Amino acid sequence: MLPQFLTAALALATGALASPTPRSNETKNDWDLDWISTDPSLPKVIIYSTGGTILSASNYSRLDNIAYGDGDNPTAEDLIGNVTEVLRVAQLAVVPFAPAPGGSAGVNSSLYLNVSQHANRQLCAEGSDVAGAVMLHGTDTLEETSFGVDLTFNCSKPFVATGAMRPDTYVSPDGYSNIYQAVAAAASPSSRDRGALIAFNDRITSVYYSTKLNANTPDTFKALEQGSLGAFLAGQPFYFFGAAYPTGRPHFDMSDTTELPAVAVVYCHQGFDASSMHAAVANGAKGLVILGPGAASLTNEAKAAAADLFEKGIPTVAAPRPASGAAVPRPVLEPVIYSSYLGGEQARVMLQLAINAGYGLEAIRDLFEHPLRSAVYDNPASRELYYP
Repeated sequence: MLPQFLTAALALATGALASPTPRSNETKNDWDLDWISTDPSLPKVIIYSTGGTILSASNYSRLDNIAYGDGDNPTAEDLIGNVTEVLRVAQLAVVPFAPAPGGSAGVNSSLYLNVSQHANRQLCAEGSDVAGAVMLHGTDTLEETSFGVDLTFNCSKPFVATGAMRPDTYVSPDGYSNIYQAVAAAASPSSRDRGALIAFNDRITSVYYSTKLNANTPDTFKALEQGSLGAFLAGQPFYFFGAAYPTGRPHFDMSDTTELPAVAVVYCHQGFDASSMHAAVANGAKGLVILGPGAASLTNEAKAAAADLFEKGIPTVAAPRPASGAAVPRPVLEPVIYSSYLGGEQARVMLQLAINAGYGLEAIRDLFEHPLRSAVYDNPASRELYYP
């Protein structure tokens, strides 16, 4: 049950719209928000509530973290009511989005477009007094939605994604600590100028490089090669490094975009004959990401298909199947574009955005390859080795 002092504020907050209607005279906050607050001096943080295990309940038992069933799912306001300590960190406004059928596996790019557009208006407008934002999301595709926001959110304020691996009814739900830590990170000035972040299980990682590494346990979101940016101690964020953005991180203006072109992901394996590449394009894909073994190695059939598609103006981006390491661009330009340190999930989102922005094939290559190509090949030793 919610504490009595929250009841009125939470009742107002539940009336917020997922796609709010702008006021006729737009101001620094041109969409109405209802703030849940016990201290008006605290920083303001928006919570984008999109569903997921963090907002799920099981009707089986307090030990169920598998099936859930048709439990009485909590709202973001319920979660705040169960973790009232979060109101000592920030004032909160909830913007709810209807959960996708089938959980976050059913989410598409329209979610991150809507979240990003709303966040840009609320946080990035001149004079905005909103300190940061948190997105509650299902963990299965959290890195895809948050990566899309990362590439389209256009100011230095913190955007922090979180979720849970255990439902709200579990004997020890991880969502309680995760929402507290995410809000603490979003409210902290030390979280600025880092790009979008994931706050999960006492760690802070960059959305740009993070992925879900375990299907079951709370200790799941990590950036194996790049490491954590920071940790939470007594609920507060501590960063190991000064503020910096990921190398080569681009920005796309999606303020007027409602739909993105289809990009398919295919899996290269022993005996791969590339028929799935042609089938994906025949079904409407405007670009492909192919997951290759090792450092994105491809069969001869896959290379031939990529060359054929390249001639037709359709890009193929090769990403590594392993969870860490890079698909390093080759010394000589090929019809295949290499994803560098981006995994397949991130490469698909970036390719969607690039195609939508009108990038040609070589501009897409430059987008994915330039930072790593420059580091590897643009020095005297490499030029002597690769370009004698």
